Amino acid sequence: MGTTGHGPRGVHRPALPTTDRPRFADRLRFFFFGPNGSPLDHGLNRINERLGLYVDQQPEAARAAAYNIRVDATERMSRNIYYAPDMDGQAEPGEVVWIWAPSDGPECPPRERAMLVVGRDRHTIIGLLISPNPRHAGAESWLEIGAGEWDPAGRQCWVRLDRVLEVSEQGVRRQGALFPQRRFDRIATRLRNHYHWG
Repeated sequence: MGTTGHGPRGVHRPALPTTDRPRFADRLRFFFFGPNGSPLDHGLNRINERLGLYVDQQPEAARAAAYNIRVDATERMSRNIYYAPDMDGQAEPGEVVWIWAPSDGPECPPRERAMLVVGRDRHTIIGLLISPNPRHAGAESWLEIGAGEWDPAGRQCWVRLDRVLEVSEQGVRRQGALFPQRRFDRIATRLRNHYHWG
C-alpha cells in the first residue's frame, strides 16, 4: 500500500486536489472571523457596539428592559428643552432611539418602540413615545409628526406629549436617527406652553 502526501511512512494520506484546498488567506479569515462574516462586517459591528448603536437583546433582556421604564406626567418632569443631537457621544435631545416597552396585555411580549429624546440626567434618557397608530389623530395628548426614520414602513406617526418615559441609557438601541429640528421645535413649543417646560 503506497503513501501520498508527506505523512509518516505507512500512513495513507490522500492529497487534496489543489482546487479543494482552502487558500491561506481563507484559513486566516476563518480563524479570526469564524465561518460567516467578513472583516468589514465584524469591524462595523465592533464600532456600532462601542458607539451604543447596536444592542443584541435576548427575550429575557428585552423583558427586563421593558419593566425598567419609568413613566411620569410630563409637567412633573419639566426642564429646559433644547435641540442638540450628538451622534458621537451620548443620546441627546433631538435623537430617536428604540426601547423595549411593555405591550398591551400581561401575556404579550415587549415590543421595540421608537422614542424621541427630549432630555437626559447623567445615565438616564428622558423621551416621548412615538406611535404609528392612526387612532391618535386628533387626540389632544398626541402631536402629529409625519413620517421619518422612526418608522421603517414610512407611516404617518404621532408623539405622546402628556407622558414622559425615563430609561437607562444602557437599555436603548441607537441607530443614528435624527429628528428634524423644525418638528422638534414644534414639540418643544407645545411642552413649554402646555406642560411648563423651559
